Amino acid sequence: MPEAAAISRSSSSSREGATPLARRRHPKSQRRWDLIVEATTALFKERGFAATSMQDISDRVGLQKGSLYYYVDSKEQLLFEILRDLHHGGEALVDHINFNTSDAAGELRSYLVQICIYSGRHADRLGIFSRDFHFLNATQQNEIISERMMYRHAVEKLISLAIQQGAFSTSLDVATAAQMVLRAIIATYEWYRPNGGLPMEQIAVQSAAILVQGLAAYGRS
Repeated sequence: MPEAAAISRSSSSSREGATPLARRRHPKSQRRWDLIVEATTALFKERGFAATSMQDISDRVGLQKGSLYYYVDSKEQLLFEILRDLHHGGEALVDHINFNTSDAAGELRSYLVQICIYSGRHADRLGIFSRDFHFLNATQQNEIISERMMYRHAVEKLISLAIQQGAFSTSLDVATAAQMVLRAIIATYEWYRPNGGLPMEQIAVQSAAILVQGLAAYGRS
């Protein structure tokens, strides 16, 4: 569909007072939206954002292309929704952290385990993020970057608490350590294979233990 037609369709929807987001809230529409997201994620992973068209997505879902605009305004909006939902799903991991623990190093290890498992389960979206994030506009990019900061802030807080408790050396730079362990644990999605030697859960436990033990050893020798 030409861009002008898409804009016209979007404007008409706005006049009717029913935005694509509002329409998705109906149970039947929500199920269809889930199928759209699943199909779009698969196509973006296989072909990349630039090589995927709205027609491709419509064909994969089994919708007419015009009907796809009932749920979303543009392909760019679909990319944004897929990447934003990835980080919204991670909010629950942060919410379950016990920042009042007397064992911050242990809490950090548990958190890194969950991050690793979550990354492995969403390797497709993380791959899309790494490759296609630049296709989003500045506003969308800033929103996602802002949401991603919650992971780093949580790790920084746990590391700082572990330093206060004597588990980590005071010579440890919190910001550097947080960036290092978080990027290392998330990067497992790049090399993990479901049919590999170890299941993701075991890889997560070992990886988190190695990283936390490395932090604990730093500055002690």
